[in-house]
Amino acid sequence: MHRYLIASLSLLALMAVSCRDKKEVTVTIDEAEMLPHLPHVANTVSQYAVLEGGEMVPVQGYGVVIGLGQNGAREVPAHLSDYLTNYLAKQGIGSATKGLGSLSPLRMLQDPDTAVVLMGGAIPFGSPSGKSFDVSVTAMPNTQVRSLQGGYLLPGELRLSWMGQATPGGPTFPLAEAAGPVFVNPFIDPSNEEDLVRWREGKIIGGGKVLKDQPLRIVLRRPDYARADLIRRRINDTFPTIKKVADAKNNTTIELNIPPSWRGDYEHFLGLVMHISLVSGAEWERHAKTVIEAMELPEASHNSLSLILEAMGRQVIPMLRSLYSSRNSSAAFYAARAGARLKDDMSAQVLVRFAQAPSPLQVKAIEELGRNHYLLVPPQVLADLVNDENSSVRIAAYEAMLQRGDRSLVRRIRIDDYVTLDVVTSQRSYVIYATQSNEAKIVLFGKDMEVSRPIFFRGLDNMLTVRATEGEELSVFRRLPDGRFSDLVKCEPKVESLVRLLAARPDAKPEGGINFSMGLTYGQVLAVLYRMCENNDIRARFVLQPAPYEMKIYKGEALEGRPDAPGM
Repeated sequence: MHRYLIASLSLLALMAVSCRDKKEVTVTIDEAEMLPHLPHVANTVSQYAVLEGGEMVPVQGYGVVIGLGQNGAREVPAHLSDYLTNYLAKQGIGSATKGLGSLSPLRMLQDPDTAVVLMGGAIPFGSPSGKSFDVSVTAMPNTQVRSLQGGYLLPGELRLSWMGQATPGGPTFPLAEAAGPVFVNPFIDPSNEEDLVRWREGKIIGGGKVLKDQPLRIVLRRPDYARADLIRRRINDTFPTIKKVADAKNNTTIELNIPPSWRGDYEHFLGLVMHISLVSGAEWERHAKTVIEAMELPEASHNSLSLILEAMGRQVIPMLRSLYSSRNSSAAFYAARAGARLKDDMSAQVLVRFAQAPSPLQVKAIEELGRNHYLLVPPQVLADLVNDENSSVRIAAYEAMLQRGDRSLVRRIRIDDYVTLDVVTSQRSYVIYATQSNEAKIVLFGKDMEVSRPIFFRGLDNMLTVRATEGEELSVFRRLPDGRFSDLVKCEPKVESLVRLLAARPDAKPEGGINFSMGLTYGQVLAVLYRMCENNDIRARFVLQPAPYEMKIYKGEALEGRPDAPGM
């Protein structure tokens, strides 16, 4: 939801206000000229105010990636040497009391196993403390870093990005921190020289952590004590909690507190706040009918109109039902969306109808069935959609089933607590789906997905080898960071078994000895799976989750037509 909410709030921030009911507010000519009389804005909070603190907060910092073997660099930019040396010392590097005294901070920085990187990210708007987000990492220019593949980012601080520049240790206090394994784009072609620079960049999936709540406030476009108080009251009436959600500080500013029950869905909460109707009493029904009528317009802003109706509460359900059978598909869907979020059981039939029919709204309908898990939906509806020919539909149906608490078709495996592997029972052709935001997860659609044999596969710059003759188990080994080779490990020719072997870290067996695994990072595992699918060693389609709006790993490159793009 956050994509269209960002666009909606940005639009509202640029708009001025339109006329309201003359008996309640006197609107100047300037105000009327600043904002068209748009039904998705008129008589709402957004007509008279903008949300501050609701934008993405850019943060940057400098950090250290370790575990690169000989792919790092000995160079340390002069302007960062003192800062990083002191920071690593605070982390315990070089401290005998913490068991890290054998390696000084400066020696670590100058080791080819490490790389100094610029960290960057955008704290999602309105994020409460503890919220995770993705962080990009890029090797510093004028260093000999060859690749960040397989690296791990040590804990680092992220501060407000001042004029697009990161200042070591300042100028603000840390807003977030970041750490974790580096995910490098698995679609980089190692034989393409033009792609070499892309080995020097990656991201930490869900590796950023917000350190404090982001302040949120509503600011009136024009000072007005009466209107500030009205907005405060309408917000608190819409979200009744023990602690007041809105507090008017003066004639222009209203501070917001995200209720605990909305912290997991705060983007939705902020959208509702800005679309709350300021009309009450006898005028309420008139305004609601105006919004309902606007939903039928061909060029209507259906998302915003739906939020207005949703914010009105359950009293608007009878009006919403009048749109459920509308010939305007967008009007019918967005009315049903509002109805579902207001717990109208009749909306389920509409959403199921959209979920089962191919259209631009199909995936959105499936997502709503998942998020509104209290709706009565026959389990077979989503189970059938897991077998759809459209990969996007299959993925959405699988995720909706999980949201509804239905794991009848899903077998989950946790690999060393950092990678989730889900195996989904499905009758269609094989699909491997992998996430690249918030969490590291691989999903295998199809039971008993196999690795084809005979096979001789080398990947990750010849670091990993997988081989087998017809009818025998897979033999897997890798080159270690110190140049030596691991022991050869046997593995049954199942993709599930191969993923577990590749992603797990070597550890001691309870009965003694070592449980040999390859210990690859999540990004390296995906690179192997993608190449094996490309080579037809695994007869499956590989689909990578599209990157979030605010940070595409492809730097704006279109997904359409790529092997990772979910097809319609």
